[in-house]
Amino acid sequence: MSSLPADASQVWEATLGQLLLRVTRQNYDTWLRSTLGLRFEGTTLVVAAASDLACDWLSTRMRSVVAQALTAVAGQGVQVRFEPAQAPLSSAAPLQPALIPGLATPLNPRFTFATLLPAGFNRLALSAAQDLAEGNATYSPLFITGDAGRGKTHLLHAIAHAAAARGCRLLLVSAEQFLSEFTTAVRNRTGAAFRARYRELDLLLIDDVHLLIGKKATLNEFYQTLAGLHDQGRRLAVAGDAQAINGGAARFRDQLRWGLVATLDAPSMEDRVLFVRSKAAQQGVQLPEEVGHYLALRVRSSLRDLEGAVNRVTALARISREEVGIDFAARALLPIGAPDAQPPIAPGQLLDAVCRHLGLAPADMTGQKRARDLTYARHLAMYLLRQEAGLTYAAIAHLIGRKDHSTVVHACSQMHKQIAASPNLRADIDAVRASIHNATTAA
Repeated sequence: MSSLPADASQVWEATLGQLLLRVTRQNYDTWLRSTLGLRFEGTTLVVAAASDLACDWLSTRMRSVVAQALTAVAGQGVQVRFEPAQAPLSSAAPLQPALIPGLATPLNPRFTFATLLPAGFNRLALSAAQDLAEGNATYSPLFITGDAGRGKTHLLHAIAHAAAARGCRLLLVSAEQFLSEFTTAVRNRTGAAFRARYRELDLLLIDDVHLLIGKKATLNEFYQTLAGLHDQGRRLAVAGDAQAINGGAARFRDQLRWGLVATLDAPSMEDRVLFVRSKAAQQGVQLPEEVGHYLALRVRSSLRDLEGAVNRVTALARISREEVGIDFAARALLPIGAPDAQPPIAPGQLLDAVCRHLGLAPADMTGQKRARDLTYARHLAMYLLRQEAGLTYAAIAHLIGRKDHSTVVHACSQMHKQIAASPNLRADIDAVRASIHNATTAA
């Protein structure tokens, strides 16, 4: 946005929405989640952080990405300065609230069963998690698995919220914390205290458990903890990426299959549309139906990225007060720091991006099969090769494996007519363009 909004908290809220799509979950949770926009001092936005250490980290290690995100929201010439908060930031209730510190295990207040959208892709995992939280499960451990960004951490925190409400003694830690505490216990010869902390519980929950693979001593301690809890009739739930059960760690895989493995599958298009609608409603925004479909089609990588996109669009909508349509959403999701003029795109890179976005093999693009999804993919590639790479119709026909360039002329003409009326097509085109830009920037 070119004009500078007056409310510092709103500007920083929108900047956080952009940073959600730009930094890792760990960096966001550690350094950014509890920050709060305080005031403007001229053209400098003053932001409160949790500590001097956080201020130093944000001002040095994350300076570049924060500056890019702020420029995308407030325009050129606006700078940011971090200062330690004078009071606990949790009382300010930012868009991404701080973890709840009331328990021995801090829990994210947003990650409850009430805020988790029931859908086909998570039905088994959600049902199993609710049974475990209510004390009705007959299995242990519960292993929640699936690709990154599908809600594994959300489910673990939801279990902890519900179990804590029942008075359960519980502990929720990351695999990294389990590893760090075990290493410290070995070094300081405090193994008895470590085992008491992890076994004198009603419920133990460990996130990102796949990170323990390859750590032989820590894995052995994990197995013993699992067995100790099981022998006492206690419960264990862990979450990890799919590689944990599909990889070569046979004993690890077998130990977790002892209980119940609940896989979070890829959400369908309908699931993603419902997810967008739900997250926007939580922000107090009702997105037009076509915008919801556009976002669901545009961001297919993970639900975490899709939530970040919703946050970005709704935050910018509140600040700008513009009418939210597909064009607005497309501008909101432009890559941070994207230059006005892009260098020419390599045709092979563009074809790879189309195949990756639509889940096709490169050989499908040049093959002779005429299934509807393949025809659509070829037409999309033809249009982008013409618009983005500037190839001639004859060159495109040769690249796609077609003898007659009239096929390319017809495809480009049809796509040009449909783009204004089809949110699906617009989303696919924008997503491929964004993936190419991000790949070029990373290189």
